[in-house]
Amino acid sequence: MKTIIWYQNDLRIDDHQPLEEAQKHDEAIEGHYFIREDELNENQFGVIPLGARRLQFLKESLEDLAGSLDALGIPLYVHVGHPLDILDPTDRLLFQRSIGLNERLLEKDVIARWQGEWQSFDGFTLYPRTEIPFKKMPFLFTEFRKAVEDDARPEQLVERTSSGQSRPLPFPVPFERPTLDARSAFPFQGGETSGRKRLSDYLAGPVRTYKETRNGFGVDDSSKLSAFLANGSLSPRRVLHELELHERQHGANESTYWLYFELLWREFFQWVALEQGKRLFRRQGIRSKDKSWKVDEDVIHRWQQGETGVAFVDAFMHELNATGWMSNRGRQIVASYFAKELGQDWRYGAAYFEAMLIDYDVASNYGNWAYQAGVGNDSRDRRFNVSRQQDTYDPTRAFRDTWM
Repeated sequence: MKTIIWYQNDLRIDDHQPLEEAQKHDEAIEGHYFIREDELNENQFGVIPLGARRLQFLKESLEDLAGSLDALGIPLYVHVGHPLDILDPTDRLLFQRSIGLNERLLEKDVIARWQGEWQSFDGFTLYPRTEIPFKKMPFLFTEFRKAVEDDARPEQLVERTSSGQSRPLPFPVPFERPTLDARSAFPFQGGETSGRKRLSDYLAGPVRTYKETRNGFGVDDSSKLSAFLANGSLSPRRVLHELELHERQHGANESTYWLYFELLWREFFQWVALEQGKRLFRRQGIRSKDKSWKVDEDVIHRWQQGETGVAFVDAFMHELNATGWMSNRGRQIVASYFAKELGQDWRYGAAYFEAMLIDYDVASNYGNWAYQAGVGNDSRDRRFNVSRQQDTYDPTRAFRDTWM
C-alpha cells in the first residue's frame, strides 16, 4: 500500500498537513496533481478557463514543488482527467480540502468510491472552520472582520523549508509559453521558492507604506502575494506568521495592519463561497437580484480586447491581456464598467478573468465580481465613475500612456 498526496491548490511543502501526516506512515509516498478536462475546454461563456499564462504559472509552481519533493524522496506526477482513472483506490489518500464548487464535487466523488483510508485537512483558509464564529456567514464583511479579529486563531504553522531546486516535469498539456512583457507589475515565477522570496522582500520594506500605495500600479505598490496564495504555493498562515514577526521586530502601523485586513477580505470570500455553493455563480447572484443583464457578444469582445473607447478601462484590459495581471483598483473599475455601464451579464466578465488572471481564485474572483455587479455582498450597489477614478489614480496619465 502507498500513501497518495492528492495536490490541488496547495502546491508547497511548508505548512502542509497532508505531507506531515504522510511521513508518519512507513509507506512509499507519491504526489499527484490532476487538471480537470473541463478547465481545458471552452465553457458556456466562450473562454477556456486555464489560459496560457495560468498554465505557465501552474507549470512553474509544480516544477518547484517537484524539486522540493524530490529532496524528500517523493515523486510528483501531473495528469489530465479524473483521479480515479489513475490512482489505486485501495491506497491511503491524503489531501487538503478545496473551497470551489467543482473541486468539492470532485472530492465528494473520489471519497465516495475510495476503498482505502483517507483523510482531509484545512489549509487554504487562514482559519479552520471551527474558528469561524458564525453558524451562518454574515452578509457584510465588516461584521465578519470584527468577529474574526476578536475571536479567531489560526492553527499552528507547520514549518518546512523548500529545497529551492526546480525539477522539469512531463506536463500533459501542450501550450505556447507566453512571453514576459517588460511593463508587467507581476514579473514573478510560480512556485513556493518564488513566493517565499516575494513575501520576504515585501516585508523587508514596501509593506511599511502599503496603505498609501495599494491603489497604485507598480510592482511594489501591493504585495503581489495573491497568485501564490491562489495555487497554495504560500499558505495564508505563513503570510500571517511572517507579518506578525515583522511587526514584533519593526513595529506595527496602519500599513502592516492593512495587509492583515486584505487576508481577512480573502478569507471572507472563501467562507461565503463555501456556504453559497452554486448560488455564487447564478446571474442573479447570492442576493437573487436579476437586473436583466444583456449578453452582447460584440460589446463583450471589445471590453475583453480593450477597445471600449474609454482609455482608463482599455489600459487595464491591455495590461491583463499582455501580462495576466491587473491591480485591485483596476479590477474594480473594469468590473463596474462592464456590469453597470455596459449592462452585460457579470458572469461573462468573471469568466474572462478566470481564464486570464494568473492569481485566479474562484471565491475571490466570483465574490468580487458579484460584489461589483450589485448581486453579491455589497448592500450599497456602488457605481464607479471612471473619469473621477482616472483623475484620482492616474492624474498624470502615466498608467494610460504605458498601456495605450
